[in-house]
Amino acid sequence: MRPEELYLNDIVESREIAVHEYFAVNWRVVWVVAMCIAAALLTLSDFSGTFASGFYPGGMTGFDISFPQCGCDYPDAPFDFGIVGVTRGRAFSRNPCLASEFAWATGHPLAPSLYMNLQYPIGATAPKGMTGPKGKCAKADKVCQAYNYGWNAAQDAFTYATGQGAASDHWWLDIEIANSWCAKPALNAQVIQAAIDFLHSQGITVGIYSTKRMWNIIAGSFAPALDIWVPGASSFATAPDFCTPAYAFGGGSVSLVQYQSGGFDAPEACP
Repeated sequence: MRPEELYLNDIVESREIAVHEYFAVNWRVVWVVAMCIAAALLTLSDFSGTFASGFYPGGMTGFDISFPQCGCDYPDAPFDFGIVGVTRGRAFSRNPCLASEFAWATGHPLAPSLYMNLQYPIGATAPKGMTGPKGKCAKADKVCQAYNYGWNAAQDAFTYATGQGAASDHWWLDIEIANSWCAKPALNAQVIQAAIDFLHSQGITVGIYSTKRMWNIIAGSFAPALDIWVPGASSFATAPDFCTPAYAFGGGSVSLVQYQSGGFDAPEACP
């Protein structure tokens, strides 16, 4: 082989080595990046486990206020999140202090969430279930009326909240026996499902505020499988005792537990 051929051969061989090393190094980079992504996903997965049902970090505490606090001082103790009532104890009613209470709830580690009261179409607001997403209901069609009522009630609360500058991607439905409900849980379930459906249509995550006993009386076996906020704890220290399946209902898990602090309702996030 002539010297120039040796030189050319060395060039070709060097280029082949360089190409081989380039791809080896780059595959190494790809592998490292892939491992980093996998580790990050694993870390996020582990971190998400510290969140109660994916919304409130476990152990965080807050306050919830609504129309009873109108004209009163709002909680001023340090807290992580605020929850504000949109309605005035019943569907199609309005908390006149919503704007100021929502402003109070902002500026904390977690964005505020909202809640609304709900009931079956009984009394003066019952006609609000006669038309809606199910169309115009026949007088005897209680399923149609119940669904329209729940949808319209949630829409009314959402519209009012928006007009008051109160926006949140997380709402709670307050389901209590203090309000009027049908003796047939299946019809009550239609009301609740419709409110859930409307809020979901707005991209909102929905949770349920109630107790296992009240839920069973009102909704029976209805199981929407949502986050649960339960009252009943006597203190911050006892709140975690309620974060168990024994207090859950409707196919969901307990996310928040309510106790009293300084005369206010103070929910604590489950670990």
